This record gives sequence, C-alpha cells and structure tokens, in this order.
Amino acid sequence: MKNATTKATLRVMVLVAVLTPLSGAYAANAEKAIPRYLDTSRDVQNEEIDVTLFRGAANNSYFEVYWKAVPEEGAEKVEMEARAVNLRPERDVTLHVEIYNPNGTIPLIVTPGGNGDTEGFRGFAKNVAAAAPEFKVIIYDRRNLGLSQVTFGSEPQMVEEGEDLHVLIDRLGVAPTALYGMSSGARSNMVLASRYPDDIAALVIAPLTGGPYAAARLSEDYFFKYLPEKKLTTRRHIDGLPLTTMEAVAKTDLWRGYLARNTEENRERFFSADIADFLAAMKTTGEHLQATRYQTALGMEDQELAALNVPAVLILHHDQYSDNLHPITNTRAATTLLANSSFKFAPLLPEILEALLPFVEEHTPKLKNE
Repeated sequence: MKNATTKATLRVMVLVAVLTPLSGAYAANAEKAIPRYLDTSRDVQNEEIDVTLFRGAANNSYFEVYWKAVPEEGAEKVEMEARAVNLRPERDVTLHVEIYNPNGTIPLIVTPGGNGDTEGFRGFAKNVAAAAPEFKVIIYDRRNLGLSQVTFGSEPQMVEEGEDLHVLIDRLGVAPTALYGMSSGARSNMVLASRYPDDIAALVIAPLTGGPYAAARLSEDYFFKYLPEKKLTTRRHIDGLPLTTMEAVAKTDLWRGYLARNTEENRERFFSADIADFLAAMKTTGEHLQATRYQTALGMEDQELAALNVPAVLILHHDQYSDNLHPITNTRAATTLLANSSFKFAPLLPEILEALLPFVEEHTPKLKNE
C-alpha cells in the first residue's frame, strides 16, 4: 500500500480541492487522489448519486478502488494462478478462476458486482493480496460473464450463482472461506451463506443493495430491458425487440463484449443456447428482484437474512443518503437482522483493508495441508 495515499493526506487534498482552485502538478496529483463522488467537475447526478454500481462489464466507470484498480505497491509481485474449473456433474458450467497468493493459508473469495468480471476487478483482488500475503485471494467470473461459460438455468440468477459457488468452493478445497461480495456479488454470496453455512467462515457485504428503487432499476437495467412485454419505469428497452435468436442477443452491448473476449468454444456454447432459456432467465431473475423490493436486502427475505449465522461486516463506499441503490438505511437495518455484524464506511482502499483484514483473520481458519 502506497504510503503517500494515507487517509489524512487524502482528506486534506479533498478539502483543498473543494475550497480553493489548484494549479500545476499538485492539481493533477490531487485530482487523481480525490474519490469521484467528491469530484464536482464530473457528472455527479449520473455517475455518483444515482449510480448503478458496476452496471456493465464493458462500460463501467465507477469507483477506482474496485474497478480497474491501479496497482498498489507490491501488487506487481503477487503470484497468480488462472484455472478453468469444471463444476460438472453438479453444475453445467465451467468457471474462470484467478488465485492470488496461491500458497496463502487464509482463503478469501471475491465476487464482483453488477455484471463485472475478473478483467475489471482483478486489480482490487491483487491489491488485497499484496496487503495480506497470507491470504489466498480468489476471484472468479460468474456464469455468463467474463471468461466463464454461458448457462442460464431455471432459478433466479443469484441462486444459480450461489449454487455454482458452493461447488467451486468444494473443487478448490477452501471451506470454510471468507467471502467478499460487491452488490450483486453479495447477493449470490448470501445465498451460499443461507444454504451452505459450512462453506463460509466470514461474510463481507460491500455494498448491500436494497429498496424499491434498486429493485426497479436493477431488474430493468439487467433483465427486463430484453423483454418487450415488461413495462419499464427507470430505463428504455434495448433496440430490436423482440429477440428471437441468440444472434440477436449477441448484438447487444453486454453480450457483444462477452463474445469479443471469449474463446471459440465459449462462443459456440453461447450461440447453441436456446433463446427461450435466455428470455426465461431474464424474466425469472427480474421478477425475483422485484418480489423483494420491500425487504432489507434485495433478493432475500428478511427472515432469511436474519437466519444467517455467520460473522458479517457491511462496508459502504459512501455516507450519502442519495444513493438509492445501496441505501444507508438498508445497510443499517441489515445490522439489526444479522446477529453478529458490524457496519463501516470505507470509501478508499486503506479503510477497506482496515475493516477487512483483521475481520477475515479473526474468523477464517487457516487451510490445512493441501
């Protein structure tokens, strides 16, 4: 971790940037250090206040701590192993996995948010690994994202992802592990914690998504935009509806990016998928999010959340009540339902590490002989 990027220095730079004009090299350096939600020169309304965190893997621009993170000191020296992990016969999918500090003894699995993948979030995983060499930091592409295979399943997306993660943990032999989930990644991690408590030692939710607006926005932004029969209130449908072939799906932004980065085998698997299965998955998952719009955590009933028996820390990247996707009120409410939980504001990497590292070390047993 770079000594120059201390909390005290950043706070001074933010104060100076807000109150006085800067010039020259100092201004350029200060601009780089200021979190985007404090940079008033940007389009704050669209990017920060009402942001869909990690909305798309191809065009994400939010929160440098996570997305396309700049390497911290020592990150370039972190050892990495990449694996294609076949989850069959339990799950009909192969996932792309990257392991940082593969000889580490404390397992931590990072599940990206939104439609994000390892390509966008490996910088964060590598920075955590650099700060904690004893951590085996694992980041992976969920099904239908990154370099993992396409398979739609019949359950809501977060449920399918949680079931995938259960088998992945078994394949990697890292149970019980700590889980670090961001937004949508936290939802699939919570499914795992609910269904397979022996898999998990510690749960980090960073951030929690919840509330009626989040349910509407995310169900439409990720799923209902493909379905002409669904009435949208927060965005528009994509062009070219109705979708009748996977070739038509391939022309949309997210899937065009998926196909461009992928192997010929994975592209063939995409085009061999049934368009009816794709559309059914969009409908099932969007409706699942809508059904929990009045619950504390999107995608999970309050009684399920309260039943989670695992140490948890909730990390929020802002202290603004204007973020309607990751509201402070829902995060605070979650701490009243999760019996063994705490809540911290941590907008920058030093503060995230301050909350994360001792928590994981305290609750996650070291791996036995591998």
